[in-house]
Amino acid sequence: MNYQNIINIILLVSVLGGVFVFCQTAEVQSQTRTIKLGVVNLDEITRRSLMSKDIARQIGAKRRTFRDEIKKEEEELRNANDDLEKQRILLAPEALERKLGILRQRTLALQRKVRQRNQEFIRIRAFGTREFEKERAKALMEVTKKHSFTLVFRQRMVLVRADFLDITKLVLEALNKRITSFKIPNDLTQTKK
Repeated sequence: MNYQNIINIILLVSVLGGVFVFCQTAEVQSQTRTIKLGVVNLDEITRRSLMSKDIARQIGAKRRTFRDEIKKEEEELRNANDDLEKQRILLAPEALERKLGILRQRTLALQRKVRQRNQEFIRIRAFGTREFEKERAKALMEVTKKHSFTLVFRQRMVLVRADFLDITKLVLEALNKRITSFKIPNDLTQTKK
């Protein structure tokens, strides 16, 4: 092969490569699509939505009721212990031991009750969170479809954005329109998971 043949091969490859790149560019340009972006602050929606406020109100009310109930039982145990201390001198050792055993059983029962209620609150909070997130996702999808958004990002994943990209208010309005309150069932075992 001589020098002229090598130059001709290089020119041929360059021309074919240029035609290939031009064809691909033309094909991509004919498929141009508009991308509509949105940024949503899910934390703000959680803080400001009527549904999440209602769930928090119900959990708070259940917690206050439980706290008052526990305080009452603790006070009863304290009073029983004080009475037992006063009777310590008057009671026979067997009677004192029997009453101390009953007091210990009541204390253990109260501790068990506190653990059970704490687990119940964990389940209630998880249930409320799951239901809220389902409704929030539905509202987000509704806004996304209605306004033809191609991509929606969480605000915490975006470092800098223009204000017009923020769709938080739209999603919040859609969610508050969809559901304003939510009733947490008294017995979560009856609900489907």
